[in-house]
Amino acid sequence: MARKNVDLPQVEGGGRMIRVEVLGPFAVRRDGVEVPLGPPQQRALLAALVLAEGVPLSAAALAAEIWEGEAPASAVPVIRKYVHHLRRLLGDELTVESSRRGYALTLAPGTLDADTFADAVRAAERARAGGDPDTAGDRLREALALWRGPALSGVTGPGVDRHRTVLDGRHLAARRSLLEVDLELGREQRILPELRSLVDTHPLDEHLRLLLMTALYRDGRQADAIAAYQECRKLLRDELGVDPGPRLRELYGRILHADETLLAAPAASSAPAQIPAPSAAFVGREEELRRMDALSAGGVVVISGMAGVGKTTLALHGAHRIADRFGDGHLYADLHGFGPGGEPTPPGEILDRFLQALGVAPADVPGDLAVRAGLFRTLTTGRRLLILLDNAAGADQVRDLLPGAGPALTVITSRGTLPTLLARVGARPLVLRPPDDEEALALLVARVGADRTRAEPVAAREIVARTGGLPLALAVVAARAVTQVHLPLSAIAAELRAAHGTLDAFAGADDEVRAVLSWSYRALEPEAACALRVLGAHPGPDVSVAAAASMLALPEPHTRTLLRALVAAALLVEHRPGRFAAHDLVRAFAAGLPWSGDQERREAVHRLLDHCLHTACEAAMAVFTARPRIPLPPALPGVVVSAPSPDAATWFADEYPVLLAAHDLAHRDGFGGHAWRLAWALRDFLSRQGLWHHLQTSQQLGLAAAQRLGDRLAEAHCRRGLALVEANLGRYSAAREQLRQAAEGFDAAGAVEFLAETHRFQIWVLDCAGDHEPQLELAERLLETYPPGTAASYRASALNSVSWSEIRLGRFGPALAHARAALASGEGLGPYSLADTWHTLGSAQAGLGDHEAAELSFTRSAEVYLRVGAHALAAVALRTLGDVHRDAGRHDQADAAYRRALAAAGGSDDPRAAAISAELAVYRT
Repeated sequence: MARKNVDLPQVEGGGRMIRVEVLGPFAVRRDGVEVPLGPPQQRALLAALVLAEGVPLSAAALAAEIWEGEAPASAVPVIRKYVHHLRRLLGDELTVESSRRGYALTLAPGTLDADTFADAVRAAERARAGGDPDTAGDRLREALALWRGPALSGVTGPGVDRHRTVLDGRHLAARRSLLEVDLELGREQRILPELRSLVDTHPLDEHLRLLLMTALYRDGRQADAIAAYQECRKLLRDELGVDPGPRLRELYGRILHADETLLAAPAASSAPAQIPAPSAAFVGREEELRRMDALSAGGVVVISGMAGVGKTTLALHGAHRIADRFGDGHLYADLHGFGPGGEPTPPGEILDRFLQALGVAPADVPGDLAVRAGLFRTLTTGRRLLILLDNAAGADQVRDLLPGAGPALTVITSRGTLPTLLARVGARPLVLRPPDDEEALALLVARVGADRTRAEPVAAREIVARTGGLPLALAVVAARAVTQVHLPLSAIAAELRAAHGTLDAFAGADDEVRAVLSWSYRALEPEAACALRVLGAHPGPDVSVAAAASMLALPEPHTRTLLRALVAAALLVEHRPGRFAAHDLVRAFAAGLPWSGDQERREAVHRLLDHCLHTACEAAMAVFTARPRIPLPPALPGVVVSAPSPDAATWFADEYPVLLAAHDLAHRDGFGGHAWRLAWALRDFLSRQGLWHHLQTSQQLGLAAAQRLGDRLAEAHCRRGLALVEANLGRYSAAREQLRQAAEGFDAAGAVEFLAETHRFQIWVLDCAGDHEPQLELAERLLETYPPGTAASYRASALNSVSWSEIRLGRFGPALAHARAALASGEGLGPYSLADTWHTLGSAQAGLGDHEAAELSFTRSAEVYLRVGAHALAAVALRTLGDVHRDAGRHDQADAAYRRALAAAGGSDDPRAAAISAELAVYRT
């Protein structure tokens, strides 16, 4: 349950403000300063008077509240002494009255936090009865935010146990009520983690079990809902010998029969905006754009046409023209249906991304494809969404990606017309043909300039004719004209004529483009032509100068010259400084160019993988300094090993799509050693960025390679990575099992440092699972393995683990000392460890009430997280900073911190970001 810092109303007495707190550690505060209440029995006596609600308690009744068993003979004088001391401590603000009936304490309205809690719960009940669930939810959150831990912490005695049971029961009832409200509002994804936790804590509570089953069913997880019922039935029979009650049995029957009336409308979430910006080079297509403009009512449109005709360019321009009509968000996916090499992107992977963009937590994404597709349809029904599915291979690839009924518009681009969709879902076709002669001529004019085309109108028209008017082919030819300004257009037209004759003679859909690419390839200088052929083995999506130099075994400056020659020929684009990409057709053309032999290609791929592996490992060690290093085989001659510093985290953010593609290439081409080592290098970056689908795939590929090699140590590394996947998805038992097998492998290999790293991760899993006592015990054992003066970065990480474990147990003083010791390592900390440790220090300082110091620590933590692109983690730090400001009464600064946190979460693809944004809606003042 997200906590919201709520200031209790404070009651004036004798010119001072006082409040009494029982919803957590028992305390009395005067002007915000805690009043010392004396020894345990005196505290228990005061708690009994507070909770008696003004009813007098006799000395005998108070004795029964304070002492176990029979009260001592001196009980009455001792009670009189306690009352005397309390009157002196509390002064005029809280007066203990005495009478023949006993002692009584009457509190002014608003003094006791339990009264404020009860008032807020009653206000929620009234709002809910009046049909206003949003207000009801707000009041319940305010009520629950008053709780600071278990009721009456720090008070002992037989009486307090009875009061604690009553208060904790009210707390649970309020939590159940809020869960019911959130279910009414369609927020099942948000509440499922809390529901699971509550059911684990109260396994025989049928009301909670009913809520869990309902939420699971509405989330598209019918099988899990049924399993929850069967688990409850077994527990009730084993523990009590009874069957579930009628309400639970009725719900079970409705779920078995897939009762659609159980489904609720989804809650609104922050609108995704994924569609890329359109290209600036766009001319004409006015009729097609008008047809797209007319699609506001929703439906499905299929933009089809031959390769290079401009389908994606049209779709992007048209989508941005009408995007403001679809206020519930814009989703985009490149399906890679006709990319060179590899397979089209599976629909399940796209659904995973879309569901997370729509606010589904990664742990709650259904594993079964049909269930996942059903959940997507449920979440999109009735919403004004614009969905662009680019480069589809066929109808089967997109069938499960279509939204539910309603005003959503889905735009699909494909080389085929997808007739199945036209027949089954009434998709509207938009067949894109090559531009007519005048429009194609306008494209050429836009690229080479009006002066040259006016000077040679006949040649310009011949170029248009011989490229078939295809935009991609025109771009390639125009690039030649622009880079060789001395060459007349008539000479270029003559070269096209001599090379292939009339391109219209080719019947294949791609022949115009292939013919022009062949012509352009033959016009290259030999070294540039060789570079294009070698780069055809690169898996994409783009290539850096260092990677290209490694493949070519050439120095970087010379490689840069060759790459720019390919840019000049319109065969590559430098889409970002130092990073080069090609159209899929160019990549396919290059991949089909002949090699002198298989060995030549394998060596080029080997050099590329060596470059990726060695550079990624250097970056991983720079960013995650507490990781022990794995040994690497030497790189082949000619490989460039780039030093990613000073900002290795930024390098990872730029390079990880290439590393993933290279990892897949290593797997496919049988480079097993590269496959498991790349999985190791990618592990922590993918986890910190929330790229858990990629993390899982990479570790599974690495594990398969390790098992083929029979390398048990490599297998242990990959199991350590898979444990990270399981823990991130909330599957802690599975994470523990993977860690157990990893630890066995490291132990058998004598890999002491990696075994210690596994223990560090076990500490984190215990933290996530809420097992804080064993968490601290393991952290302290880990710290003992790194005494002062040894392995600074490892010791700093262990110190931070101990500090955080102490914070989780409320031991803020020792936590502060350990966090400061970790920061004292200075240069030994990588950026993520540094940000983590600043966050830990801030948490300790906040726990001790040092708001100004905590503010500085959380600010520093957020700054480092933002610098390395960990926006979701930065949002957590900023949210906590807002809490610190609120605790200190600085509400304007708190609100500013919450706004910054929302902005950070909104700029993240991390699957945690949606949940953080939802929580921040509660935290805002």
